[in-house]
Amino acid sequence: MTFDVIGDIHGHAEALTRLLRSLGYRERAGVFLHPDEERHVLFVGDFIDRGPDIVLTLEIVRRMIDHGAAQAVLGNHEYNALCFHHAQADSQDRWLRPRSDKNIRQHLETLYQFRHNQTRLREHLQWFAGLPLFLDLGFIRVVHAAWHPESIRLVGALTGGQNRMDEAFLLASADRRRPEYDAVEAILKGVEVELPKGATYFDKDGHERHRTRGAWWMDWSGRTYGEIHFPINDIGGPEATDIPIPAAEAERFSGYRDAVPVFFGHYWLTGASPRVQAYNACCVDYSVARGGALAAYTWSGEQELSADRFTLSH
Repeated sequence: MTFDVIGDIHGHAEALTRLLRSLGYRERAGVFLHPDEERHVLFVGDFIDRGPDIVLTLEIVRRMIDHGAAQAVLGNHEYNALCFHHAQADSQDRWLRPRSDKNIRQHLETLYQFRHNQTRLREHLQWFAGLPLFLDLGFIRVVHAAWHPESIRLVGALTGGQNRMDEAFLLASADRRRPEYDAVEAILKGVEVELPKGATYFDKDGHERHRTRGAWWMDWSGRTYGEIHFPINDIGGPEATDIPIPAAEAERFSGYRDAVPVFFGHYWLTGASPRVQAYNACCVDYSVARGGALAAYTWSGEQELSADRFTLSH
């Protein structure tokens, strides 16, 4: 079987249709299907927010899944939307995701594009809740941000192996005191580590950060903060970059060593020449929502991943 693993779409339906056609999919009765019935798409999540055609993006993705031509995992933007629209258990006036200016701005395009069809938005939210947090097909794995074994096991145990968000799990995942919160943060938003005192950096949205996302597929032993920072950019200057990670922190990450390849999105990579992160780990997010490309990796059973398997939506 062949899988086309497609990165974060963020409402860019035109790029999605171009990419699907480049990969050989053809639209039949409103559904993109491949002539090879054994070839399917795996979506890494983040269908909504930012882009101009969120409604159409969801229709394309859902039709493919409904017809057995694709599978998908939950992205952090779909999770955020669930929390944004779900009231806390003790109050109908307080939301699981606070409606701050920052959170409203992030979700604004979705709110605007569904402003005349709230019923359909609620239907999509219900669909989001049914998406798995990760896929383990035995020979290939997909997760939105990080295949963090401890979190993967916890979600599997707490959901009876379903890996989906019922209401109880959603409520628990929004409570910072609960293990569900930490698990969802890792799986959907990435593994983070506190930077040394005084070291900060500014993320893609201009927010100052005191924690950095780490390359969870790497062995952190003996490495510096700069070596494990992902994606690569300035994390506060050489004084932060060159500082070794404390042994107690490094011991938490010995690298992704499984032979089963894992694909993920989330990290806003750039460049016209995609590359894999390791022989068994590959990010497929190339920042289509910031002028980059929508990317797909075509996996046909190879044990060692290769950059020449990428297709971009240019």
